[in-house]
Amino acid sequence: MAAILIRMDRLREARDTLASALQHNPSMAVVYDGLGTVKLKGGDHKGAQGLFKRAIAIQPNLAESYFNLASIERKRGNPQRALSLLQESAKGTPSGTSSPRIFWAQLHNNLGASLHALGRFEEAVEQFDQAISLVPDMVMSYVNKGEALRVMNRWEAAIESLKVAVDVDPRHGVVLSNLLLYKQNVCNWDGWDETFASLKEILRANSKTVSDGTEESVPIISPYQAVTFPFSIEETCMSISVYARNILDKAEKISPLLSFAPPPPVGSLARVDNVGGRLRVAYLSSDFGDHTTGVNVAGIFSHHNRQQVHCFAYATSVSDGSKTRRKVEEDVETFRDVNELSDAQLAFTVNADGIHILVDLNGHTLGARTTVLALRPSPITIFDQGFAGTSGGVATHFNADKVSLPPELARFHTESVMYMPFFANPLNNHKLTYRSVLSWEEEGKLSEGSRRRMRNERLGLGSDSFLLACFNSAYKLSPSLFLAWSRMLRGLKDARLWLLRWPEVEGNIRRHAEAVGIEQNKLLFTDLLPLEEHLQVKSALTDLYLDSFAFHGHGTTSQVLWAGIPVLSLPFERIGQRIGSALVLHSASCPLLARNEQDYISIAQAAAGGRGRRILLDIRERLARERETSPLFDLARYVNDYEALLRMIWDVEESQLANSFHSIRQQL
Repeated sequence: MAAILIRMDRLREARDTLASALQHNPSMAVVYDGLGTVKLKGGDHKGAQGLFKRAIAIQPNLAESYFNLASIERKRGNPQRALSLLQESAKGTPSGTSSPRIFWAQLHNNLGASLHALGRFEEAVEQFDQAISLVPDMVMSYVNKGEALRVMNRWEAAIESLKVAVDVDPRHGVVLSNLLLYKQNVCNWDGWDETFASLKEILRANSKTVSDGTEESVPIISPYQAVTFPFSIEETCMSISVYARNILDKAEKISPLLSFAPPPPVGSLARVDNVGGRLRVAYLSSDFGDHTTGVNVAGIFSHHNRQQVHCFAYATSVSDGSKTRRKVEEDVETFRDVNELSDAQLAFTVNADGIHILVDLNGHTLGARTTVLALRPSPITIFDQGFAGTSGGVATHFNADKVSLPPELARFHTESVMYMPFFANPLNNHKLTYRSVLSWEEEGKLSEGSRRRMRNERLGLGSDSFLLACFNSAYKLSPSLFLAWSRMLRGLKDARLWLLRWPEVEGNIRRHAEAVGIEQNKLLFTDLLPLEEHLQVKSALTDLYLDSFAFHGHGTTSQVLWAGIPVLSLPFERIGQRIGSALVLHSASCPLLARNEQDYISIAQAAAGGRGRRILLDIRERLARERETSPLFDLARYVNDYEALLRMIWDVEESQLANSFHSIRQQL
């Protein structure tokens, strides 16, 4: 009876039933296990742990109690301890379950999850297979198996695992979203439209039940999926808000335990004296290292004006020992390694440091500490850099520019939008990172004649060939983009399309090309080039760079423009679909900004003609000249503009009119 009540989440009744049973027989191990399960479901892990241990003391071979103790250790982030407990559970005998087969299947599934967390992926797959053999309709075992296969870059095998899960439960949102994610990463677009339509239908139903209050906020897709799948901006923001609701709920449970003090007053811009101190700005990130975000922001700290701003950096991950990490540690005024701190401890640290503005560089990505923002340890919290979408109510402000996020679309963001005058994201000092490009230019290796000779030597292409290229990750490609490329190539006799060879991608792309009548020799795939030479080689070989549709290039596009390669881009609706266009607009490549898909195709085809090639050559020359003058690559100017904007939003905050402004611009 108690087990049924627990499954129905009628925890109080279950507790009373078990307590009554305990009065009749205080030595029943399964009763202590049941009481422990009630406490575990109620969130009292410490109390549950004591009861499970009491059950084991009475009945040392009680499999369920070892299983439940392992669940606690997994939630605490101790996979090795969880694995040991599960192995003890496997030696025992289940006593309180009505279905031993289901119990053993769950045990194998959890063994697989613990092995996965320890990086033992092959062994994890074996455990998931055992779970499936016992209970073939246990959907999460297929999902977990698929994830283990994905980590091993066995994408197609992962897809097959999820296809079986779809057969078991065609309406399982997590299964459908993961299946689309895996297909997206290897450009396997078979059945994409049908699966995506099913997922959207499930999301609409889920959103309705959440907004009606008939169900709790249960995220079906991750924020990453929300911004990379082809949703509308409204659908994207809706999905992120469902996800963020859980973060806000977690913060709501923690906040009564914390008491925050207001930050110290800020002095005027004219002087810093006893009237007030400097503006205290903290950057929060797990990516201070050799990560795209870390590399992009590493150069900004030395440019902050220390007379006006006291800059902090909170690192939420262990050091990777990289030059980038060391640069951040050396350049920032106050660096704190907060990797070991809980969300509550970190929020307390932020408040104790008197931070006025907390800038989060992760967003809803791996390693994020968004609960800290939701706790509001500082008056202003900013979503910046790491994530191309709204916080869903977690942060107070969002950093953008008017191209990436036009004011008319700001209503889809829960934050006040702060507008930078040019581009919202700092770009790394390319002049130092890619100085070899400059060397090649000085040596004449990037002249038209040298470029044609190198293209023939490296790729076997003739002097009249026209090389289109896209170096974005495979997940940024999409069926609609490939159809546009196919139409483009059909109209260009001597054109070739150069793509990078990602795992399991080339075969799928070639298969799609054959299906639409594109000759195989029109496609060129190469492995990733060595870091020290990749950019100058791309510059030497590429005539026109093609930005993607589903998600624009960011770091890649900035590198390509800096290397002097003309970029063709088409803006859509969401930030991730506009960020490349923002870069193009503020560069000499702006004539290549398309208005629609047909324009995107027509511009590329026109560029391959005689007059078009002369225009591209002119754009290349202007891109090379503007490296020293473009605001895109001027970090000092970026930081100066950013500081001015931070000061503006702080002034608005102090005026107590913050809720009256949905957007704040550093310049009109």
